[in-house]
Amino acid sequence: MVPHSLSLPPQLFAKVFPFHLVFNRAGEVMQTGEVLQRVNPDLSIGAQIQDHFRITSPNIAFDFDTIRRRANSLFLLESLHTAMQLKGQMIFVDAQDMIFFLCSPWVTDITALQPLGLNLRDFPTHDRVVDFLFTLEVQNTALSETQKLARELTTQREELRRALQVKEELAETAKAQAHQLEQTLQELQQTQTQLIQTEKMSSLGQLVAGVAHEINNPVNFIYGNLTFTGEYIRDLLTLVNLYRQQYPEPSPEIQQLSKEIDVNFLTEDLPNMLSSMQLGAERIRQIVLSLRNFSRLDESEMKPVDIHEGLESSLLILQNRLKEKGSGHGAIEVVKDYGDLPRIECYAGQLNQVFMNILTNAIDQLEAYNAQRSPEEIWKHPSRVTIRTKVSRPDYVTILIADNGPGIPQALQARLFDPFFTTKSVGQGTGLGLSISYQIVAEKHGGSLWCVSEPGKGAEFWIEIPVQQAGRRSPPTGLAQDIHLLPPEALPSDVY
Repeated sequence: MVPHSLSLPPQLFAKVFPFHLVFNRAGEVMQTGEVLQRVNPDLSIGAQIQDHFRITSPNIAFDFDTIRRRANSLFLLESLHTAMQLKGQMIFVDAQDMIFFLCSPWVTDITALQPLGLNLRDFPTHDRVVDFLFTLEVQNTALSETQKLARELTTQREELRRALQVKEELAETAKAQAHQLEQTLQELQQTQTQLIQTEKMSSLGQLVAGVAHEINNPVNFIYGNLTFTGEYIRDLLTLVNLYRQQYPEPSPEIQQLSKEIDVNFLTEDLPNMLSSMQLGAERIRQIVLSLRNFSRLDESEMKPVDIHEGLESSLLILQNRLKEKGSGHGAIEVVKDYGDLPRIECYAGQLNQVFMNILTNAIDQLEAYNAQRSPEEIWKHPSRVTIRTKVSRPDYVTILIADNGPGIPQALQARLFDPFFTTKSVGQGTGLGLSISYQIVAEKHGGSLWCVSEPGKGAEFWIEIPVQQAGRRSPPTGLAQDIHLLPPEALPSDVY
C-alpha cells in the first residue's frame, strides 16, 4: 500500500489514475489502478513488474536506479502477456523510495479498445486520450450517417427516374405532370447536394481549425523557448571550456564522468540538435498556418485572398498521398507554374474545397494507373500533377490542374459534373465532389469549370473566376453554364 503521507488515499488514487503502477526498489508491485488490475488479474501486489512489462522507450533496462535517474521523462511500457502498451511518466517519490508510473493505454483508434477489454468509461475524465477517441467516434458517426444519406438519396433518385420514365410513356395529357416531376427531382438533388456539402465542410473545417489551434499553443511555447535554450547552452559550454582551460588536470572522478558522457561530442552535437529542433518547430508552425488557411472558418464572407495560399494549403494537407507508397508505386511529383495574380474576391473556404476535390481526383487516378503499371514504366514516366495560374483575360484568372494519367474517355466527360456520378468502386466515392465544385465556381463565383482530356494523355481541369464579384460582367455564353458539355474543338482558342 502507498504510505499515508500521500495526498490521496490509495483507493481514491486508484480511481483517479485507473492505469497507474507503483513499484519499489526490489521491483515489487505495490499498487495498481482499478482498470489495470481488472484487465491484468495476474498483476497482483508483490509481483515482479519486470515479469509483466518491458520498457520499449527509452531503451533502458528495468532497473530502479536507472529509471529514477530518468524520472519525469516519457516512458512506453509493453505488456508481456497482452497487446496493451502504456504511455506515461515515471515519478520518483523520495520519502517512500518508490516510483509511480502515471499512464494511459497507448491507442489511436476506438476500435483498439475492445481487444484489450477496455471501453471509454475506463479512462479518467481528465485524460486527453479519451477526448481524442470521443472526437474520432463523433467523426466516424457523422461520416457513417453521411454515407447512409448518400445511399438513400441515390435510391430515391433512381426511383424517381423510373417513375419519370413511366410517366413519359403515358398519354399526352400526362406530359405536364412528368415535367413537374423532373423539376422536383432537380431541386431535390441540388438541395441534398448543398446540405451534404455544408455539413461535410463544416465538420472538416471545425476539426482542422481545432487541431491547428491545439497544436499552435505548445509549438509556440517550444519555439519561443528554443532561442533562450540555445543561449543558456552556449553560456554553459563556454563555462565548461573555461573550466577545462583553467583546470586542465581535473580530479579522477571528473575525468571518468567526462569520458563516460563524451564531453567533446556533446559540445559539438548540442548546437546541431538545437538547430534541428528549431527547424522542426518552424516546420510545424508552417503546417498549422496552412491548416488554418485551409479551414478559413473566420472568413465566411467574400473577401480578397491570395489564390496561391489556398493551393499550397491543399497540397500540404495532401502531402502524405503524394509520397512514395512502396511496392513500386512511386511518388507523385507536383509541378507549380504560378503566374502573377492579383488578390481574388471570393469565398476562400469554398474555393479551397474545389482545389481539394480536383487534386484528390487527380491523385486517385494516378494511384489507380500506377497499380496497373510496372515499376520500370513508373520510373521512365513518373506520375505528375501540374498546377498553373494566369490572368486569362481582363478581370478573370484561370487555375489549371492537370495530371499525366490515363485520361478520361469521351463518353464519360459529359457526365463528370453530374451529381452522384462516379467511376470509383462502391464505398470509395459519392460522386458529389465535381458536382459541388461546379456549383461553387459557376453559381457562387460566376466563373467556369470544365475538363479537357484525351485517352492516354491525362486530364486537365480549368477553373476561371472573375477577380472581383461586385458588378462583374456576365461570363460568356456557354462557359458559365454548359461548357463542361462541349467537346475540345468547340472551346475558345484562347483557353484551349
